[in-house]
Amino acid sequence: MKKAIKKYLTQLHENEEKGFSLVELIIVMAIMAILVGVVASQVIPYMEKSRQSKDQQVISSLLTDVTSAIAQSGEACVGGDTTFDKLKDVTNAKTETELLELRPGNTDITTLNTKLKGQLKSKAFTGKDINISVDATTGKTVIYLIKDGSGNVDKTNSKSFVASEED
Repeated sequence: MKKAIKKYLTQLHENEEKGFSLVELIIVMAIMAILVGVVASQVIPYMEKSRQSKDQQVISSLLTDVTSAIAQSGEACVGGDTTFDKLKDVTNAKTETELLELRPGNTDITTLNTKLKGQLKSKAFTGKDINISVDATTGKTVIYLIKDGSGNVDKTNSKSFVASEED
């Protein structure tokens, strides 16, 4: 029995010597903090670019759906610049119905607009109003994203996305 206790105590003493000292742990933590700082400063710009790409996909998808809705309605567009909430002022009731069918889960254009604005996550696009311009003569559909809450489209200070250009 004494031999077993002595062997156990010897093993316990050996295990105590195999640990890390406090200084070693602090040095490792400092190195890890430096590495995390360097990596984070390199990754953050790519995260914003990724958010912008995702936002552009959302807008591109909207452009495709608006263009398809106009084509499927078979009716002429009124044209002009307008806010997305007033898409019916640019197009017609049939186009609005077609668009809502292409975007299920939306009861009206205002709900669709709110959902789309909520999907925009990048610094460049968050909080901007969605405006649509349809040129009735050329068939060119453009979406402008502007920060101006007045509903006026300021094409010089906005981001625009063109669905189709026909000359």
